[in-house]
Amino acid sequence: MDDPPGLAGSAEVRRARAVLALGGVPWDELDDGVQQVRLKLLEERAKPTRPEIRNPMAWLTVVASRVASDWHRSQNREAGLRRRLAERWSQPQTEHSVEHQVLALAVAEELESMPAAQRQVLVLRYYADLPIREIALLLQVPEGTIKSHLHTAHAAMRERLRQVEVI
Repeated sequence: MDDPPGLAGSAEVRRARAVLALGGVPWDELDDGVQQVRLKLLEERAKPTRPEIRNPMAWLTVVASRVASDWHRSQNREAGLRRRLAERWSQPQTEHSVEHQVLALAVAEELESMPAAQRQVLVLRYYADLPIREIALLLQVPEGTIKSHLHTAHAAMRERLRQVEVI
């Protein structure tokens, strides 16, 4: 099995297919699994500092079982992604009232005109939903400074929204 073309013999191919099948890889994907095993064997042989493999069939079995585990992991990941996407798209889209839309646009517009420090703490607190302690750690300033910026930003936002008669 140490000759250059990986999985040269039919015994090695049969062993790889058997381990993959026992590992739960479906029949129609066994050939792809065997190719992955072959690729991993060739990659290992290409390493210049690799130690000598004492039991090639045992090593092939381990590689094939890892390929089967990788297959299951990828299937679980894809199934989870499909499930989350289906849940997200099956939720009814809520219609917002005109008043709510006007308020959201006014807040976004006012955020753009605020000083950077005030805008930053408002966004981190209310859009990123971070607690004051975490904001202080992220910005490397005392919690009191964050509270002060939030207080000033709230007052400025409230005043601006009153001026444009949104609230």
